Amino acid sequence: MKTLSSVDLHFLVGEMHFLVGGRVDKIYHPRKEEALLQFFVPGKGKHLLRIIAGKALFLSESKEGQEEPSGFCMFLRRHFENARLLELQQVNSERIVKLTFDTKEGELHLYTELFGQGNLVISKDGMIINALQQKTWADREIKKGKEYVFPKKGFNAFTLDEKAFTKALDSDKDLVLRLAKEIGLGGTYAEEICLLADVDKKSKNLSSLELKKLFAAYEKILGRKLEPQVVETAGKVVDAIPFPLLSFKDKDLRPCQSFNEAMDILYQEGVGAEAFVSKHQAEIERIQSIISGQEKNVESLLAEAEQEHKKGGLIYEQYALISDILKQVNAARKTLSFDEMKKKLKGHKIVKEIDGKEKKVTIDLA
Repeated sequence: MKTLSSVDLHFLVGEMHFLVGGRVDKIYHPRKEEALLQFFVPGKGKHLLRIIAGKALFLSESKEGQEEPSGFCMFLRRHFENARLLELQQVNSERIVKLTFDTKEGELHLYTELFGQGNLVISKDGMIINALQQKTWADREIKKGKEYVFPKKGFNAFTLDEKAFTKALDSDKDLVLRLAKEIGLGGTYAEEICLLADVDKKSKNLSSLELKKLFAAYEKILGRKLEPQVVETAGKVVDAIPFPLLSFKDKDLRPCQSFNEAMDILYQEGVGAEAFVSKHQAEIERIQSIISGQEKNVESLLAEAEQEHKKGGLIYEQYALISDILKQVNAARKTLSFDEMKKKLKGHKIVKEIDGKEKKVTIDLA
């Protein structure tokens, strides 16, 4: 499954600017988290924009209707059908796409949030007039009548100069985590930058030369010419990438006309929205994997503890016998070599082995 990163979104949105000037022809809401906006663009015809809240946004070739339009779908149709798209942009390097429309009510904004559980938020003059999901956090509220405020990282990961890039990497975490989370490039591109720069992804202390190589790799990634591909495993499409990546060099790759087409193929051949996973869900699965591993480790430790407890019980029960055997062995050591002791004790019912090198006596109390 694919987790859409801010870098993926950067390249996807870059291919969509031709939609600006087009009008919304139809709107569908086939599933709770999905919305389809059909645009008619003069000179370019009809194009379908698929939005999967929290997961993905791309141009699609297929559309599914719905037997009975939802209330949210009716709201979108009432406000956006026949509206003209004025602007389509990614908000800095956030996983948010802002669509600005000229509607019969004036200028409206449709924000597509592709982080966490995702959302579709409609605002006018900065105030929320509706949302797919009403939500409240400690520092943010998505509710009708509230000001729309999106999370802010403090910098745009796509416009860092070398000094700002170096400062953003100032952390004691593994390099790949700093690139993925502190800068916000996502795991795939964080690993790719490490590979391009030939710097260990687990590095913590970076030299000035390594930082320069990493910055050069970062600039190379953001400036790459698109050569979109889908990634296949055992004949099944499992990912979509905007250009060849070193981390995928051993995978089966199929070229596509555009990155949006690659994403649509992943959607069509990768069982729909299930082909994508939100970072929220990916984090849940990561934590569940850790918990599962810890539970197995606890089971192993409990079994080991039980074995040691049984051994302790046997030693306690047979303490007098063990003490007597050790006294005899220590007395024999004064007159016999370890090899001689081994010969004399061969076939002994309790003493099974004497290790002269380790100075150990193995006894069987079973």
